Amino acid sequence: MKNNGCKKGFTLIELLVVVLIIGILAAIALQQYQKAVWKSRTAELQTLTRALMTAQSAYYMQTNTMPTSFDVLDIGFSCTPAPELVAAFGVDDGCVKDNKYGLSIHGNEVSTMFIDGPYATAGFFGRTIDNSEGTLKGGQMYCFEITADLGFCDKIMKGTSIGALDGYNVFKLP
Repeated sequence: MKNNGCKKGFTLIELLVVVLIIGILAAIALQQYQKAVWKSRTAELQTLTRALMTAQSAYYMQTNTMPTSFDVLDIGFSCTPAPELVAAFGVDDGCVKDNKYGLSIHGNEVSTMFIDGPYATAGFFGRTIDNSEGTLKGGQMYCFEITADLGFCDKIMKGTSIGALDGYNVFKLP
């Protein structure tokens, strides 16, 4: 029996089309994966901020003074001391958690921020008690960006701009 010159297999064009389709699907999947990773990191940072605010509030209720160090707070995680944060931002105490987040405490305020990735220098802060100007409410969490027009607080977190405070762009969270 004769073969009539027909070969079984794929042509180069067919293989290129398949590779192109796989490449497009991989690009879409990678983008969605990165988005999910940042949502997870944002949720973790918000949880850290709330935990610090709660610990700061508990310390204040026990001692009637504001903490000046993470060591005195009753928190269930550890972080590496970061004197560079203290020097750069003029805070009472600073540390780094998991090489991803910068944490600081200053007076009646605690803050957390991303230290790497596309949203580095953005994060959250909260105050235990109201400040004297009444701009920020005690017990409430806010979003901030050090870098102008980063887009984290307004586009990602859907915050409403309060304006600049101590050189940072501050947003009220929904």
